[in-house]
Amino acid sequence: MTSENPIPTVDLTSFSSPSTHSDADRLAAGQAFVAVLHRYGFANVIGHGFTADEINQAFQWNKTLFDLPYADKMKAPHPPGPFPHRGYSGIDHYARADTNTSTSPDGEEATRKISDLKESFEVGSAHDDQQQNIWLPDDTLPGFRAYATSLYERLAGVGSVLLAAIGLGLGLDAQEHDALQHLASHRHSQLRLLHYPAVSKARLRHDVRARMPAHNDWATFTMLFQDGDSGGLELRDPQTGGQFLRAQPEGGALVLNVGDMLERFTNGYFRSAVHRVSVPEAEMVDEETGVPARRSIPFFVSPAPSHTVATLSRFVSDENPRRYDPVRFGEYGASVSKYHYQVGNI
Repeated sequence: MTSENPIPTVDLTSFSSPSTHSDADRLAAGQAFVAVLHRYGFANVIGHGFTADEINQAFQWNKTLFDLPYADKMKAPHPPGPFPHRGYSGIDHYARADTNTSTSPDGEEATRKISDLKESFEVGSAHDDQQQNIWLPDDTLPGFRAYATSLYERLAGVGSVLLAAIGLGLGLDAQEHDALQHLASHRHSQLRLLHYPAVSKARLRHDVRARMPAHNDWATFTMLFQDGDSGGLELRDPQTGGQFLRAQPEGGALVLNVGDMLERFTNGYFRSAVHRVSVPEAEMVDEETGVPARRSIPFFVSPAPSHTVATLSRFVSDENPRRYDPVRFGEYGASVSKYHYQVGNI
């Protein structure tokens, strides 16, 4: 079931431009941010510090990259297996897949294929001591390496600002706030450029698939810019269970969804958001145009692999006992990634 309800929007300008706002402004914005994340596990965020021109520039680089011939993109191939998670992955290289079985009115079962339908390019910090970036040759896409490196650094800074807003909204003391800040490592987060190709009506009719199946992110949280045309991102409402909310692109906004580490840190006060990228039913699509291409730019805010994430004691009570044991983030990610990827099928 999918709802047309809008995703709540929070303005965090008081954090991205603190000199023009008061402490009271920041407290109110932080509390509003926390309230939305507690209720939904995700939020639209404006006032994050990126201008409309800067967002447009990021998507222009996205388009230029994925418009390259396949042979050129494969000059920076993602290695087999999930590690290191860097470089280019082609449309058919993602292994995660599932099927949904439904019963037709005449009683016959029909199976609809659900598999990842996208291509991506993964970028990490230039200072990551565990995963080295894999770059295209400079003459294949001049300027891309410098731009992607600067975009990573900029988004890492935004992630820290949003984490500070969460800490203030929660009313954390200095020690608790320090523990929260360890959920974001500038050297160990991840930038991903994504392209979902156009889908014809015929393909929808005969080979129905989601562009990305429903899943959780296992880091702290994900910040996502999506293009303003095709949409498709849907997030499951944690209070209704099966209901998905459409996260329609909103000019200048990023979508933030909670990941596993922030859920564990808060003992479930924030829920790791289940989300997917859907395609419409075939009968809803124009015969000639089909479903247009979609582009998005997620940034995964993550702890250092060596960091142990433990539940903050303020979230543990007799009414809400401790749900999670401490976990080393690198070990947790390695375990979860085995579900998403198979060696040789990235």
